[in-house]
Amino acid sequence: MSRLPIYDQRYAAVYERLYVEAWPYKHRRNQARIAQLAEELAGRGERLRWLDVACGPAWHFRGLPEGISRFGLDASTAQLDHARKRSPQAAFVCADMTEPVFRPASFDLVTSFWAAYCYLDSFARIAAWLDNLVGWVRPGGACYFEVLLPADVATFNRSPYAAATGFRVFPRSPDWVRWGYRDAGGLHNMTSPPLGFFTAPLVLAFERVEAEHDGAFMVHVVGHGRK
Repeated sequence: MSRLPIYDQRYAAVYERLYVEAWPYKHRRNQARIAQLAEELAGRGERLRWLDVACGPAWHFRGLPEGISRFGLDASTAQLDHARKRSPQAAFVCADMTEPVFRPASFDLVTSFWAAYCYLDSFARIAAWLDNLVGWVRPGGACYFEVLLPADVATFNRSPYAAATGFRVFPRSPDWVRWGYRDAGGLHNMTSPPLGFFTAPLVLAFERVEAEHDGAFMVHVVGHGRK
């Protein structure tokens, strides 16, 4: 059974239509950046090990160069059922992304998309998620994830994406740090810390950190060269 009841088989079956097919620009950007990072890391002398945290149906495992060992972590058994069918060569683990699932320094590249940390709905649990992402990266490796800022959440209902999908978000705190929305899966309660919450730890752990807004809703954060 899914560790997140909202992500049952019924919801997993429509998830890609709701969130992948409806936002192709974002996903093309993700895949292009993953491919670029994989190329940068390819000279390390071993088969590249890539972990995606909160991988969902693992749509982005497709269309990338061979020679990459793909690993996915998600709390939903239903999502992972879809992921295994799409990427049978990859390895998947069903677990809480705040737990020490893997040994430190196990992967060359660690990613996490769609600001999945928002579901943790707690600054302490989000910090644990970030500690894991950073800790699972080998020396010299990279970490790439997306951040959804409160100010961007507050503008969502006026966006073309909201108009196309019919989704609406609502504040749970005046500053939109805590917010929520409803879709086919039901009610989602979310928390969005400010950007510095994420970049400050990365600056200490990586040789170089970049954070670039995509012009829609996501800030793409990359840590290069794990110390």
